[in-house]
Amino acid sequence: MTQPISAVITGRQLYTISSDASAREAAQYLEGKDVGAVAVVDDGALKGILSERDLVQRIIAAGADPNTVTVAQIMTANPVTMQTSKTLADALEVLRGRKFRHLPVMEGDTLVGMLSVRDLYAAMKSELEDDLHEREALIFGLPQL
Repeated sequence: MTQPISAVITGRQLYTISSDASAREAAQYLEGKDVGAVAVVDDGALKGILSERDLVQRIIAAGADPNTVTVAQIMTANPVTMQTSKTLADALEVLRGRKFRHLPVMEGDTLVGMLSVRDLYAAMKSELEDDLHEREALIFGLPQL
């Protein structure tokens, strides 16, 4: 987990939505992109993050009208972010400590990606598999990858 965050998010599509979109539009966007959260960006600046959980808690459970409620009204404003130079271990610590599942990633003041708990699990799995293969190669004299 010593890899920088940039190693995981580089080359991935970043999905954003405007704060004036309706909750219904946001739900359809999340569904269409098959993502669990989206960055809320206005005029090129990160304003918040909107997740499936926000939609469930602030629209469905509250009985609100998804056609009239805007993203600005239900998003998590001013979200905690992480710089691309930080490690995956740093991100995991923030996600676990704050009980988040998604973390906007910045390079300086520019939003460049979104990191999820699922991304961290995949990176950990890959790292553990590589470590296991190296140990087997040492023990059994197998060729290393």
